[in-house]
This record gives sequence, C-alpha cells and structure tokens, in this order.
Amino acid sequence: MYYSTLAILLVFLVPLCSFIYFFRPRNHHKNGRKPPPGPAPLPIIGNLHMLGNLPHQTLHHLGKKYGPIMSIQLGYVPTIVVSSPEAAELFLKVHDLVFASRPNLQSTEYLTYSGKGLAFAHYGSYWRTVRKLSTLHFLSASKIECFAPVRKEEVVSLVESVRKAVTAGETVDLSRKLGKVIEVMMCKVLFGQSMDDKFQFKPLVDETMLLAGVFNLSDYLPFLAPLDLQGYRRRLKRTSNGLHAIFDKMIDEHQQGTYAKEQKPYTDFFHVLVSLLDTPMNPNDEEQQYIIGRENIKAIMVDMVAASFDTTLTAIEWTLAELLRHPPVMAALQQELERTVGRHRMV
Repeated sequence: MYYSTLAILLVFLVPLCSFIYFFRPRNHHKNGRKPPPGPAPLPIIGNLHMLGNLPHQTLHHLGKKYGPIMSIQLGYVPTIVVSSPEAAELFLKVHDLVFASRPNLQSTEYLTYSGKGLAFAHYGSYWRTVRKLSTLHFLSASKIECFAPVRKEEVVSLVESVRKAVTAGETVDLSRKLGKVIEVMMCKVLFGQSMDDKFQFKPLVDETMLLAGVFNLSDYLPFLAPLDLQGYRRRLKRTSNGLHAIFDKMIDEHQQGTYAKEQKPYTDFFHVLVSLLDTPMNPNDEEQQYIIGRENIKAIMVDMVAASFDTTLTAIEWTLAELLRHPPVMAALQQELERTVGRHRMV
C-alpha cells in the first residue's frame, strides 16, 4: 500500500509537484537558525521515500548516523526526530510547553472538528479549560472510584468466563475477551449503557482507530488533499458522519428525556456533558468564556473513546506478552500477588 501510493505520486504528479515546489513561498527557518543535522531531502516529498514499511527502524538507523536530535523533511512538514532519553527529556520536560500542541491532521479535522476535543486541541486556554472540565467531571480520583462497581462487575464476568472455558478444555482468545470487557466497561462509564445493543458502534470505533494511525499523504503534502489519492478522506467522512450521527441522536434523546440510561449509582460522562450543553465550560473564567456546544461534546467523546478502547487493550496485551517472554518475572509476580492479595480477593 505504501509503495504503490508513492509510485502513483511520483509517476503521475511529478510535473505538478515540481511547479508548486519551485513557485511556492520560501518561508522556512524564518529565525535564521540552522536545523539539526539530517539526511538531504528530495524536492516535494522530502525524506518520505526513506521511511519504508518500518519507519521506526529507519529512524533508529538514521539517528545513529546523524545523532540523537535529527531533522528530516516529511513532504512539506519539517520534523525533528529524537532518539535518546536525554534528548527526549529536553523536549518532554524541560521545553515541554514549546512542543505541547499536536499537528494538524486530516483525521482530527473530520473526527474532532479540527481539535474541539481534548487530545488534539492546540495547547492554550481552550485546552486548559477542556482538561479542567474533563478532570472535574470524569478523571478525578473521586469520579474514578465511583466507577469501581462497573470495573468489578466486568472483571468478575471475565474471570468466570475464562474459568468455564478452561474447565471445558476450550482455547481462550484472551485478546478478544479483554477487548470485549474493556468495550462494555468503558461504554457504561462513558455512556451509561452498552452501545452495540442499540448502535453499530464498535465497527466505527475500529475504523476510527485505523484511520487515525494510517500514513496519509494529505498530512504531508496538503495540496494533494483534494485528490484523495488513498481514499482516506472519503472513509474519514463516512466514519465521522456515523459517529456524530450516533452522538446527535443520543443528545436529542437526553434533551427529550427518552435516553435509556441504565440505573447505576453513578452519572455517566456523556450525561454530564449534555446537562452542561450551551453553558460556559468554566463559569469562573470571565475572560475566556468557551461555551459547550454539540461539536465540543462529540469531539470530547471521540477523544475519550479513542483513549480508552484500543490503547487500554494494547497496554494489557503488551504487558502479558512481556510476562510470557520472561517466565521468571511472571513467576515472581504470581508469588507476590498470592502473598499480598491471596487467591480469594480481587485486585
């Protein structure tokens, strides 16, 4: 897929690209500072041709040649690659505010209304306001503790299903079971109900995660966006329209009082946001009065879903994989759990 797309780009668009390249404004490095060392870029595509199918390995090898702080040109996007803990600390801790914002991507343009949520909002007063809102109503220690019954219920269900499968001598696809548990758990926490019982929600989430992580030429060569060479824009439109239609329907049901929320001893995050619709995000801030609109709610929920579904499962899978690769560590962990928790209590 990667090489076929690049071949189409090189064969059919070289004349157009060359024209745009030679007549575009020359405004790089306005401050006159020399960028870090790096491989020489080609016209138009920069260093995109060097990445290949395993870009992390390519960047690792280039970092050995050019140093722990290296510059490359990804199409029209100047990029700094950091490949050592010391250099990473400079970017993520010492000068973190300088690099706090996320890049503008086609996926966030469609899925989160150009960053009206939390994860892809530009660093500034709006991001701080949304973070405070999310922490207050969803991510604080007290709120997380309120959701403990949900977590306990689903974990008990998982353990019981695995026990039955093992007793029956069946093969257990742990990744699939964990994925389902996380899906049900987070839907109850975020929306107060299981979403797939009413909507075809999980396929849209899977497509969202896929499109958010693909190599999209339009992000690096913006003038190609109208051509949609890879078809990603069409898929982004279809997926975002599907997600936003579900959220719009749920908002309407909330406002009309017909939302079928399960009776639980907590208030789901979606219900909280809808109850704040058309009100200031931070009533105490008289200078920056950001109003919670439908687009804000939908963008925040897309962020929450993306951050809780796939990433949680990936972290658990990698943890289990590393334990399987290191049996002594797994044995030590099992002994510690048995000694500290025992076999009849839940962690």
